[in-house]
Amino acid sequence: MLFKKLTVSFVLSMSILFNMSALYAISVIPGGDSIGINLDYNGIVITGGYSITIDDKAYNPLEDGIEVGDIIVEANDNVVGTIPELMEEIKICLEEKQDNNVLSLLIRRGNENVQHNIKMMYNEETKQFSTGLYVKDSLMGIGTMTYYNPATKSFGSLGHAMSDVELDDQALIKTGTIYRSTVTGIKKGSENQAGQKIATINDIELGEVNDHSQFGIYGTYDDTVIDERDLIETAKIAEVKLGKAYFLTVLEGDKIVECEIEITELKPQNKMDQKGISFTIKDTQVMEKADGIVQGMSGSPIIQDGKLVGCVTHVSGADQSTGFGLYIEWMLDMDEQE
Repeated sequence: MLFKKLTVSFVLSMSILFNMSALYAISVIPGGDSIGINLDYNGIVITGGYSITIDDKAYNPLEDGIEVGDIIVEANDNVVGTIPELMEEIKICLEEKQDNNVLSLLIRRGNENVQHNIKMMYNEETKQFSTGLYVKDSLMGIGTMTYYNPATKSFGSLGHAMSDVELDDQALIKTGTIYRSTVTGIKKGSENQAGQKIATINDIELGEVNDHSQFGIYGTYDDTVIDERDLIETAKIAEVKLGKAYFLTVLEGDKIVECEIEITELKPQNKMDQKGISFTIKDTQVMEKADGIVQGMSGSPIIQDGKLVGCVTHVSGADQSTGFGLYIEWMLDMDEQE
């Protein structure tokens, strides 16, 4: 590869192996905290539509060129990034009766920008307007922090993408903010639906999301809001083994607890992929409170033999006491790329 002489190849190969080991055998602060995640669309996403009556005729913008997943980035030639900003432009349009209550929009659709006009209905009696559109300006969710890296002030969490049915995988939102979160309850799952943590998102910012992919969210954190904790070494894939381990998560309030698991299967992976770790919950507290893995546990750090080996990512649809995890090695790879 980089070898000039056969006699030095062994030394060089050992050096390369050592450097790769150093990349993954780093010391981090284990997470387990419940976090609120707010990802910014940098625009307003159209999530649906409905019919309104204009001049005694039914009008639905979804039948007039607008599509679910379109992102409004300008209204009346002014940049809009939030719903209040869009409403202000609509208010100006209605007050000035511009173009018979027609709103000019610049829409981001995939990699293209599309100019489009939509009609609006205004009720003089109620002082209410209708556009025929359902919209949102951010994606919010609850997860669990996996680790904080004090050397780079970076973090990793979730181990999978935040779900957004309106946008395809190529349009994942890349930036946002993470907040401190408090768990107020757990809704247990059923045969057809996973359970979920019920939590409030506080206004205390923990950090900024700089990247969002199929392998989680990554960014930088503010160390002034992180409690002092002992460092833990990360493990390479080859170090993970079958048997006892535990993950850290919050089941109530903001108290981080250890949840015992049994690692039952390990997939040897030489490239980044999900569900490398299979495990079964052995912890009675988790089973009593949650009946197994629930939404909001994604990102919970998995620890074995004193090392951080991965994070919880998915629950088995057939058995909620069975879950899957992502190797920490892949998360550190993503952190390096961010």
